[in-house]
Amino acid sequence: MSLSKQYCPECNAENIKRHCQYTIKSGESRTLFMCQECGNYFSETKNTPLEGLKTPVSRISLILNAINDGMGLNACCRTFQVGKNTVKRWLRRLGGLKETLLLYTLCHQFI
Repeated sequence: MSLSKQYCPECNAENIKRHCQYTIKSGESRTLFMCQECGNYFSETKNTPLEGLKTPVSRISLILNAINDGMGLNACCRTFQVGKNTVKRWLRRLGGLKETLLLYTLCHQFI
């Protein structure tokens, strides 16, 4: 399900087609697209804050919500067994997307 129109990150063309699906480490499937104009292949997360993340978005959201609810950074890292620098990197990349991530997590959990 795509919430917005996909564009080629190289030539910005709208003429793209679904090439194949692949499974990431967490078991979720993602789509690989091919641009009909320039022949470029790219993932659905290309040029988004989620590009290159290996951890499931639902887990990242859970950890960031714990910090937002008042859990200290060190306590959060011990509880969820993640590195402090990893959590800081997630906060920098995804801090402005809290509401969107919460909605994604709820949709992913109940659908």
